[in-house]
Amino acid sequence: MKRHVVFGTGMIAATCLGILMLCADGPSRAGAQDLPAEEVVAVDYGSGQTFYPGPGFSPHAIIVKFDSHVPQAERLRIAQERRCWIAGSCAIGDFHLLGIPQSADPEQMVEVFAQHESVEYAELDYYVRVSFVPDDRLYPYQWNLNNAAKTDIRMQAAWEIETGDPNVIVAVIDTGVAYEDFDKYRQAPDLAKTRFVPGYDFVHDDDHPNDDHGHGTHVAGTIAQSTNNRIGVAGVAFNCSIMPIKAMDEQGIGDQFLVARAILFAVAHGARVINLSAGSPQSSNTLRQAVRTAYERGVTVVAAAGNDFTTGNRPSYPAAEKDFCIGVGAVRFDLKRSPYSNTGSYVSIVAPGGDLGVDQNLDGYPDGILQQAFRSDPNEFAYWFFQGTSMAAPHVSGVAALLASRGVTEPDKIREAIERTARDLGPRGRDNEYGWGMLDAQAALSYWMPDDRNGSRAVEARAPAVRSAATP
Repeated sequence: MKRHVVFGTGMIAATCLGILMLCADGPSRAGAQDLPAEEVVAVDYGSGQTFYPGPGFSPHAIIVKFDSHVPQAERLRIAQERRCWIAGSCAIGDFHLLGIPQSADPEQMVEVFAQHESVEYAELDYYVRVSFVPDDRLYPYQWNLNNAAKTDIRMQAAWEIETGDPNVIVAVIDTGVAYEDFDKYRQAPDLAKTRFVPGYDFVHDDDHPNDDHGHGTHVAGTIAQSTNNRIGVAGVAFNCSIMPIKAMDEQGIGDQFLVARAILFAVAHGARVINLSAGSPQSSNTLRQAVRTAYERGVTVVAAAGNDFTTGNRPSYPAAEKDFCIGVGAVRFDLKRSPYSNTGSYVSIVAPGGDLGVDQNLDGYPDGILQQAFRSDPNEFAYWFFQGTSMAAPHVSGVAALLASRGVTEPDKIREAIERTARDLGPRGRDNEYGWGMLDAQAALSYWMPDDRNGSRAVEARAPAVRSAATP
C-alpha cells in the first residue's frame, strides 16, 4: 500500500521563477556583489492553489486507536471481522493504521470502527502538505539573518551569545535531508561540517532518510547549515545537531500516520526540538496526541502556520494545536506579512519567509530565503531562494535549539523567551496576523538569566516595537 502525505507549505510542483548563474567574473546585478561560481535558483514554495492528491485523505486506510486494555489478538480479530488488517502500528502512541478493502468507503469504515465499544477513536488518514560574522560567501544574500535595514532576526548579535551545542538535537521531519553519501545519494556540499545523528526513513522503512525532493534539505540548512566554512550560506544553530527524518516520498507525499510516527520517533531518540514545515487543514486526534506527547516529554515542536491565506486561510495542523506547538507565520524583507501567510489565533510568532515577487533589498534577486538544495536530481546542488512558512519555521526552531544550548529546555520557557522578546508588529500586543511579532534571536537568547536557566526568573529584554515598513 502506498501512503500519501503532502509536505511543505506550498505547491508540490514548485514554480521556477528563474535560474540565475552567478560567476566570479560576471557583472553584478542591481547592486549585488559579484559572487563565486555558485548557482542560485528562485523557487516559489508559497503561492498557487494548494494541491492534495485524491479526495484529501487516503482511500486505502484509516487510523484507529483501541482502548488500552484491548489485547493485540483482540484488536486483530476486530479488524479481520471487518475485512481489514493492521498495516502499521506506533507503539508509543498506541494507534494503528488499518488497511481497508479496495471497495470500502473510508468514511463509512471510520463510522463502523468508531461505534465499536473497544475503540477510543477512528479517523480518516488525512493528507499533510509540505508548510560573529560568518565567512560564508553567500551570507550577504541572507537578508533574513542580517541586513542594513535592521529587518532581520538579529542573528549576528545572537551568535555573540550562543552558536549551539552538539548535544542539542533538532529533528527535521520532512522529505529527508541530503546528509550522507549513500547509494545514489550525495551529501550536500554545504552540509559537510553539519553534525547529524541517526534518523529514520518512514517511507522506505530503513535507516537512510536521504532527501529525494529538496524541501527537507533547504529547511535543515536554515537550522544548521555548515557555517563559517568559506562557502555557501549560514545556519541559525550551526553547532547543534540535526536528526533527519523522512516522512514522505520523492513527490512530497506521505500521510498523517507517518508524520505522527516520525514525531514520536524523534521524542524517543533524544530530539530537543522538532521542526515541522508541514501542515494540513484537517485536525487529527493522531497528530494531536503525537505533539502533545512531545510537549509533555519536554520537546519543543515548531510548525509552519500555512500558506493558504489567499485560498481560504484555513487553520493549519499541527500548528493550530497551539497548546503544544509554536505556530510560525512568515514576513517579507519589509516586515509586512507575506501575502500567502495564514493568520489566526494559533500564530505565535513570525519569521522571515520571503516574497519572491519583490526585491525590496535591491540585491538583484527575489527576496526568498537562500539555502542549498537541488532540483530534480539529488546529486545536482545549487543555492535556491524559497518562500513560505516552511522557510519561516526553521528560523524559530534554530533559536529554540540555541536556547536549549543555554540550558533553557522546557517548551513553555522556550516559548516564553521567543514570544516575550518578539518585535511587536501590527496592532500593539498579540494579534492574529503577526502573533507576538517578529522573531528576535538576540533578545530571546538574553531573556533568561545565565545563572537561572530553569526559568524561575527572567530578564526583561523586550525588543523595540517596529511600526513601519522599510520599503513600500
